[in-house]
Amino acid sequence: MVKSTYGDEAEVILEEILKSGSDSASKIIFRATKRLNASLGGTEVQISVEEVWGKFRGMVESQLLRRRGEVANKAEEECPTLAIDNQEMFTLRELDLKEINGAVLGGGDLAVQPDAAVLWGVNVDRFHQVFRDQVIIAAATRRIDKEGGNLMKSLLNLISGIGDPWVTVSTHFNHPQIERQVEKDWNKDSKERKYLDQYLRVMADDRSRFVDRVGDSGGGQFTINIKHILDEITLATLDNIVLERFGSKALRIFRLIREKRFVEEGGLQQVVMIPAKETKMLTYQLMENHFIQLQELRKAAQSTGISKAFYLFYVDLVAVVRNCISTCQKSLFNSKNRAQAETKANARLLEKQERIESIYASMKASGAEEEQMEEVSEMMSPPEKEAAGNVHKKLDKLSLATSQTDETLFILQMYLLYKTLK
Repeated sequence: MVKSTYGDEAEVILEEILKSGSDSASKIIFRATKRLNASLGGTEVQISVEEVWGKFRGMVESQLLRRRGEVANKAEEECPTLAIDNQEMFTLRELDLKEINGAVLGGGDLAVQPDAAVLWGVNVDRFHQVFRDQVIIAAATRRIDKEGGNLMKSLLNLISGIGDPWVTVSTHFNHPQIERQVEKDWNKDSKERKYLDQYLRVMADDRSRFVDRVGDSGGGQFTINIKHILDEITLATLDNIVLERFGSKALRIFRLIREKRFVEEGGLQQVVMIPAKETKMLTYQLMENHFIQLQELRKAAQSTGISKAFYLFYVDLVAVVRNCISTCQKSLFNSKNRAQAETKANARLLEKQERIESIYASMKASGAEEEQMEEVSEMMSPPEKEAAGNVHKKLDKLSLATSQTDETLFILQMYLLYKTLK
């Protein structure tokens, strides 16, 4: 997310902070600049300290980075981190960029700077908020269109600007406020601004209720129920999980039980229009995997002394979500372990390929002859190239599976978080 928004320099800054946990701004910028210039391979174009400092400043202004506190001078041994006020969390000190630049060009270590006691780290809450907004915007784009997603982004920006972004239901905002925010984000001539009323009506009428109209004064009063939107996204996620694991018929059964709340087995077979034997099998599979639960209800004993029991199926969404979270965590663990095993098993082949590619790139940059470059490329035999390609395909699939599972896990965790918020 940082790379797509702020560029490669910001990505390296974030990686350096994640490696160290927290560090001073001067050290982070020094290490990031050295690493960026090293990746350029000694070309004439070099990344300046000023550019990296500008990216760092932008990330702090966006509150993606925050201060972790101040520690005392080195003379005071084992001094605990001191708490700082919220106003100072995102206050930057000016740095001696010339000295940092000299250390980068000189290739040595950076001397102790005046800001050594001011530590910076990642603002995890802000990242979670951004990821949550991205999930909601993507949902609006799929349900409506690109412009609908853009309007949803403006509405979420409006919430962040006028109050707590983590509220379950936002404060009321009127039509002129929305107009000003849309014009600021997408300009006056955009489709989002021209068809604003139509988009607001569509978003309010949609099942997901991306916007709730709560009044007519001032051109219309609106609010956003973030908890409801995330509930709908979570339900769609669970539906997809059931569809992929058990098929469309099982999904039909799962949806019916969830909507009816309590369903008896006999009534279930009549409504879903699936043969009784198949319905029993699918219901058992869903219950075995904890997607539906069974509740027993007993009638009071009759005069004959015979009592009758009813068995009702129901869906406990919180339990289903927790079960899916456990499955996602196992999947992440297995996919990462599998990627490590593939890399370890083919370490020599991958190192050889990487070494040949670096030699080829350096020869190309120095203007070597084509014959020499062909000789270098032929250092790997065709079977080795094919084997290396297959390994990279496997690693790419595992990486994609990891990222998609992580996104699903985030949605499910957001659902549980908003269940606890009032």
